[in-house]
Amino acid sequence: MVYANTNRPFLEGVDGVVRLNFENGDKYEGQIEFCIIRNKKTNCMQGIGIYSIQNTHYYQGSFNNNKPDGYGLFSSENGQSYEGEFKEGNIEGKGIMIYPDGRQYKGYFKNNNRDGYGVMIYPEGKIYGEGSRYEGEWKRNKRDGKGVMIYLDDGRRLEALFKENALIKQAF
Repeated sequence: MVYANTNRPFLEGVDGVVRLNFENGDKYEGQIEFCIIRNKKTNCMQGIGIYSIQNTHYYQGSFNNNKPDGYGLFSSENGQSYEGEFKEGNIEGKGIMIYPDGRQYKGYFKNNNRDGYGVMIYPEGKIYGEGSRYEGEWKRNKRDGKGVMIYLDDGRRLEALFKENALIKQAF
């Protein structure tokens, strides 16, 4: 454990910042508390910090019991990012996910899945054609419940009931 003289703006003004280097190449800069894991006293990430996974992914935000918990930002080298709420290490609550293929989801998550009300924007291009926007209910990462699909090229609106991404009944 080394007390960090960090130059990271996110940690500016945060008290008790330390730097931990793990055997697998992961790194942590932030606040810690001592805890017991497998009957051994060790340092646990607790409070505000930044965790880097071998310089390919990172999380900055709140930690509780060694896990992301509270508000934070997760970012990956492939361009995927999530900013929002975490609970016990999972994406849980309200947030914004940006995917490497250009999709953007803003809404609710449960246990790392889109779940509850949310809006997904599908960009125009090779993958998603004319581009569209879905506003409605989600369950386990699929459109599920009442929703509206809006096509961005001409403004068409399709109000419908969805089940596991399939259109079940169109509203009139």
